[in-house]
Amino acid sequence: MKLNLKNSKGVSLWSGAILRFLLILLIFSQLTSCTTYRIRRLPNKEIQRFEMVRIGGIRQAISIRGDDKTNPVLVYLHGGPGYPLFPFEPRQGSMLRLERQFTMVYWEQRGTGKSFSWRIPRKSMSIEQFVEDTRQVIEYVRQVTGADKVFLWGHSWGSNIGALFAARYPELLYAYISTGQSVSPFENEQLAYEFVLEQAQNENNRKALRQLAKIDTLEANYSLNHALTVRRWVYRYGGILKEGSDRPYVDISEIGQILSAPEYSISDRINLILFPYFSAEELWEDLKAFDLREAAPGIEVPVYFLVGKYDKIVSAQLALVYFNMLEAPAGKHLILFEQSAHRPFDEEREKFLKVLKERIFPEVFGEVPHIPE
Repeated sequence: MKLNLKNSKGVSLWSGAILRFLLILLIFSQLTSCTTYRIRRLPNKEIQRFEMVRIGGIRQAISIRGDDKTNPVLVYLHGGPGYPLFPFEPRQGSMLRLERQFTMVYWEQRGTGKSFSWRIPRKSMSIEQFVEDTRQVIEYVRQVTGADKVFLWGHSWGSNIGALFAARYPELLYAYISTGQSVSPFENEQLAYEFVLEQAQNENNRKALRQLAKIDTLEANYSLNHALTVRRWVYRYGGILKEGSDRPYVDISEIGQILSAPEYSISDRINLILFPYFSAEELWEDLKAFDLREAAPGIEVPVYFLVGKYDKIVSAQLALVYFNMLEAPAGKHLILFEQSAHRPFDEEREKFLKVLKERIFPEVFGEVPHIPE
């Protein structure tokens, strides 16, 4: 599939957006003395690595960081597909706090951010390849850290890969943890559309209703452009963050974070600006056909679903359906976050961290970890 910027977000949006992005890029390029990337070193880290590793035939970016080398390893599978990781997650409170308890592995997936390359074969942008990439990442991490097994945490799109991987390779995992557990991406889209339509009708939001009326919800006709429209309104109505927001789904401050991330060279930033939907476009047909109820009906390691009650962009309702039918002989556990939507690790950070420390860790290892303050 060829990239088509007109089909991604619409000509009118892109004409102004690219000009603004390029202006910001120009400013940052003047402030940057070289085109290579830099790594921000944090104090008091016993392990701190950032490498471009050949995974699945292409170089992909992996960061490994933690306070204590003897801590167990937690591999994080980010969402998207294609939403950049390094400008956001490793710098935020939950992730930094987890580095006291785990050796954290941050991997920017194939086609995303620093792992984007023009050499990526289009046919390799498939769910099957992402599962294989995950296996190779975990094998690399095991070699680097000496770990026998790891914890796997899948968020949103990453939870599709995570659950499928856990079903196929239980011998490599202590447990599978998910937030924003995706089950059937197209069914998520249908439920999200119904949610925003109801909210818009209740509010008599004519702008939203006009945009929604243009969306063809038949699977064969439902496009990425349709999904992006729905996503913006889900965000507005509190289905991504519980409180919702009137600000743009992606605003100028987030663009600034992306363009100033030290891990990115100038060429990385240009690629992020010009091809923000590369992964989503290439995976779109795969995503519409995917369903974990068929692909991963059973997982043989302990499973923990951390579900935001108000999650609408990746349906909490559908996650519960999958949880109830999932065969999990080592145990399955549902923890509901009553004040969260799609990101419980941000919206209820203290509860999230407490669950990992005082429930998941002890159930796997038989003791509560000692974490220096």
